[in-house]
Amino acid sequence: MSESAHIVELRRSEIDRVAPLFKQLVEFHREVIDGAWPVRGADAAWEHRRGQYLAWLGDGSVRMLAAIPAADAGAAPLGYAVLAIKPSMASWDVEERIGELETLAVAEEARGQGIGSMLIEECRRLLREDGITHWAVAVVEANADATRLYEREGFRPFYRQMLAEV
Repeated sequence: MSESAHIVELRRSEIDRVAPLFKQLVEFHREVIDGAWPVRGADAAWEHRRGQYLAWLGDGSVRMLAAIPAADAGAAPLGYAVLAIKPSMASWDVEERIGELETLAVAEEARGQGIGSMLIEECRRLLREDGITHWAVAVVEANADATRLYEREGFRPFYRQMLAEV
């Protein structure tokens, strides 16, 4: 765990603090898929996701956590996670609710410093506190680094989501 950062929960009014991180994530997705799929422009993607975040935070269905530099509470976040709690799946005996890591983004300059793991651990703590026994995350197939991180954190392949043009 990084000693240079701490986790705070962001309010709905603070979501724009994570805009640069989300836009960086979109550009990373563009690089990692290497033209295999269309990617929105970073600004358009943020406006779309921002609307989702506003709705989700407004109805209380998600929590937004940010890793903030320990030395400066007003500094830009080093990373952030959005954690949702949803009804569970019909076929699987994983209790009535399941967690989902909707977004995990770490600033390029902060990668490899334990920020992602720190955010995942805080999400896990919150889920356990709420009695949630299982959680899920989706990862872009071509993102090998993220897949390794999630596997280190205990996630295993479960569903495979596929995409096609109609």
